[in-house]
This record gives sequence, C-alpha cells and structure tokens, in this order.
Amino acid sequence: MWVFRVSAMFLTAVFVTHFASGQVVSNPEFDVDVTGWNPFPQASIVWSPLDALGSPSSGSGLVTNMSTTAMDATGVRQCLDGISGLAEYLISANALVPGGQSETGYTYLLVQWYDGISCSGTQLGFGFSPGVSNPTADVWYRDWETVEAPAAAQSARLALMVYKHQDTGMLDAHFDNVEFTEIIFVDGFELGDTLAWSSVSP
Repeated sequence: MWVFRVSAMFLTAVFVTHFASGQVVSNPEFDVDVTGWNPFPQASIVWSPLDALGSPSSGSGLVTNMSTTAMDATGVRQCLDGISGLAEYLISANALVPGGQSETGYTYLLVQWYDGISCSGTQLGFGFSPGVSNPTADVWYRDWETVEAPAAAQSARLALMVYKHQDTGMLDAHFDNVEFTEIIFVDGFELGDTLAWSSVSP
C-alpha cells in the first residue's frame, strides 16, 4: 500500500509538471468563437457548433482552403512566445473533413520556429504532423507529433493547415482541442503507448 501511495503522488506531480510547463494556445477549444486564430492568404475561418467531444457548450474552428493552386495548403495560425531552445514539444489537434465536398484533401499541423519574439527575425525551420492523407469523411481524428525547437528559437508559429488537391473550388475542415505543450517528462503518454512504463506490486 505504501508503494502505491508514493507512486500515485509521483504520477500526480509529473502530470501537473508536464502540462503546467506547456505554452498557452489561445482559444484552443473554440468554445464560442475563433478569436486568436488568423488566416493565411486564400484561407478563412469561422466558428462552428460541431464539437469534437460532442459538447453542446463548445464548438470548433471551420477552416476553408480557397487556393487556386493545385496541391496547395493554407490555413490559420497564431504565434507563441517563450519557446525553449532544443526542447521537445507535443503538437496535437482533433480534425474532421466534412463529407459531400467536391474537392479532396487532408489536414495537418505546422510549426515554424523563429529566433525573435512574436515570430519575428529569422525563420529557423519547421516541423509538422503526419496528418491523415485519405481521411474518412465526417470522422474526428487526433493528429499529433513531437517536434524539437532549434537552439536559438524564441517563438513559434502554430498553424492548422488544410491541403487541397484541386486548383478550383474550396475545401473545408474542422479543428478542435489544439495543444502545443513542452514535453518535460517522457513518456507522459505523449507517444500514444505505454512502453516506457512497468507495473509494480503493492
């Protein structure tokens, strides 16, 4: 019983440390609007009552790709300061591509690193999630990836991207529950498995 109590206290402390250390994404759950998210060229975002968890008191951001270039991606973004150089970050979000659209494509997450605050200065590189190349229509997916900040990074631009195959028309996609979190403890189940954990007897 003593081992269980110590383990529980330790896991609780780790859980708090892991999530408290992360960057704060503005309006990650789109509860009532899309404040904090700004569109790239040839993209737009509006609020939708469709929620990834089915909550009647929340919603999602409906992002539209209106590009006239084939095989092109665009979306919405926001800038995050306080980046720690060489730190590992978890990026994740729920995404859904509505059915009944004439255009096809998929979603993914993009991170662009900068050596100045507020996404200024030189862009140092980027990272992205794998996305779902052929998403099933009207199904919510959890897309995620771990990315490492360059040594000189001070800020990051997090983007919710919609990739469209065609050079005409528009493609819509919903995003919800966006996360950008510095990984302090590995594995805090960031990687979707329990391989780093072993059981103990009380």
